Amino acid sequence: MKLKKEGRRDIETISSKMDELRQKQIQEGIFGFDNFTETGSNAFSDMGTDLSSDRRECIIWSINHYLNLNRHPYVIEKSIEATRQFGTGCGTSAISGGMNVLHKKIEDRLSSWYNKGIMLFPTGFTANLGSLAAICQEGDHVLIDSESHASIRDGIKLSPTRRWIQFEHNSLEDIEAKLISSTKECEGKIIVVVESVYSMSGDICPLDKLAELKKKYDFLLFVDEAHSFGIYGEYGKGLSYHMGVLDDVDFLTSTFSKSTASIGGFVACDPKYVSYFQWGSNAFAFQACFSPADAGTILAALDILETEPSHVESLHKKNVYMRKKLIAAGFDLGSSLSPVIPVYISDTEKLLKVCFDLYKNGVFSVPISYPAVGVHEGRIRFIVNANHTHEHIDKTVDLLSKLAADYDLLDDQKQMRENGFIGKIKNTTSTDSISTQFN
Repeated sequence: MKLKKEGRRDIETISSKMDELRQKQIQEGIFGFDNFTETGSNAFSDMGTDLSSDRRECIIWSINHYLNLNRHPYVIEKSIEATRQFGTGCGTSAISGGMNVLHKKIEDRLSSWYNKGIMLFPTGFTANLGSLAAICQEGDHVLIDSESHASIRDGIKLSPTRRWIQFEHNSLEDIEAKLISSTKECEGKIIVVVESVYSMSGDICPLDKLAELKKKYDFLLFVDEAHSFGIYGEYGKGLSYHMGVLDDVDFLTSTFSKSTASIGGFVACDPKYVSYFQWGSNAFAFQACFSPADAGTILAALDILETEPSHVESLHKKNVYMRKKLIAAGFDLGSSLSPVIPVYISDTEKLLKVCFDLYKNGVFSVPISYPAVGVHEGRIRFIVNANHTHEHIDKTVDLLSKLAADYDLLDDQKQMRENGFIGKIKNTTSTDSISTQFN
């Protein structure tokens, strides 16, 4: 038998321990990874954990379909129409003939939106992974926010660069300090990578301030708009457009899996980079295109974004309504403003129990714990959907308030803030202005 090298992870031991923990959580009823909806993604659905078990009616707070367009009759009809005309799958990658005219129409539509070249990827995850793996080269310095998504981190890890530097979340002071250092030391280019809306906290990035820093320091700006595309700015073009800094953004990425209710992703950039990505991005060259039905869905959703602003207006009003109720109940929502609303719970066991108690009472979301966030930075995300009703929100907040008393959640949140685990700069913006500030 070969001896394991010292320090090498024993994957068999780790896997056994993880499965042992899983089985224990299943027995205690707090394991949430096997939940599924009986009727598909929606603001309300029957939930199950096993095909033979009873179903439970739940308000769903974990789905990223912000505008509920996956249920829009026009979107559904266009998806069916695309399948009838083009079949079910593309069968190969774009460069091997997998693209059809619907994919080209998406590229053209987004190119007119952003006045940039557009590169489609099979998923939003691979849009980040594939573009960053190709952009970042040996000698470059890559500065990323501490809350950066896994797709960003994985893309950088796959690139030739060996110098990526994490800065404090949304801290312009820390970004500038690291820019000063990199300007002196970097032998290649400097790339700053941020998200316009951070998926785990709902915080909004100060893109306008980054654009000012870009005038001072020579760097490329990469912005992931996954959680702002479709819900901010004209037609949902995102926060870069809304803040007037689109021309300062070198690479803008997003997903089609959220506001546009499908799958896939894109990069908007100078057309020369599109040519480079087609040659140098394995995530593009060696993955099959997203299906014709997905493409039909995206085009229909873009039509709705351009013609029916009521969906976005409804979303933002409900975001304000829920935030007001949570703040009135004493919850600390950090510095977030977007429809991603975090309820912080530092203790992992308590976090799991609260999630299970919510589920037992007809409210479903998922625990966010390490390694998705820091060890003591656990939370439940409540992702507001245009299809949520005031009754859904009232029931959820009332139940959370009861559980807050049962588990001393508000005292825990005060301790988390004192220890810096909840944003150090508390949002003081009036909730009345949230709906108008960024739409």
